[in-house]
Amino acid sequence: MDSTSIEAIVRNLVHESVKEEVKNILDSQKEILTLPEAAELLGMSKSYLYKLTQARIVPHYKPLGKILYFERSVLLDWMRSYNGKSKESIAATANNYIDRKPLNFA
Repeated sequence: MDSTSIEAIVRNLVHESVKEEVKNILDSQKEILTLPEAAELLGMSKSYLYKLTQARIVPHYKPLGKILYFERSVLLDWMRSYNGKSKESIAATANNYIDRKPLNFA
């Protein structure tokens, strides 16, 4: 192999790598997502996300009656609204409830 063909191969690999990276950056800035893109963003399977849309749990759009679309910012807000509580937080909430409404065994 001569140095010209090696340079061409390296140039082609760099070009493809940069092209793929640019595509990833553009995709990450996309505001309207398809079902596969939304599932990847949320880290769940497409089938599970579809089940959540059928149950009307996840906000989505279906403008033509067939294809599902999701708004990136709305999905991220939806995910952030379901924060997990620690055992201590749950216990504190339970104690506050019991203090406000004591059990009556009369």
